[in-house]
Amino acid sequence: MQPIDALRRRLRERRRKLLRLVTNTEDEILALDTNVPAELEEEAQDARLATVLVWLDDRITAEIEAIDHALTRIERGDYGICEDCDDPIPVERLHILPAVTTCVHCAAAREAAARMRAAS
Repeated sequence: MQPIDALRRRLRERRRKLLRLVTNTEDEILALDTNVPAELEEEAQDARLATVLVWLDDRITAEIEAIDHALTRIERGDYGICEDCDDPIPVERLHILPAVTTCVHCAAAREAAARMRAAS
């Protein structure tokens, strides 16, 4: 089996798991938004839980989008090529982070640039 086929399969399986998780998370958010009267403390706890669930839902959705992007790149034939410098991304890095789009060098450069923007 080719490494790309194994990575494609891993990406698809992770996507299926995330879709189930996002559905469950959204169901929990909706369950919190009922019109059942609650005590003030319970309302505060529900509000905190809702905030966490929305954050989790956003993170899961972002990961699904990254997986979709990786699957599209596999179909196009440019998966495993750094989007910034066009160098190959080592297969070891792809095995660890299958949806990654940059090589280590370019990822570090992006992080450094983000830190500089945040500091200014």
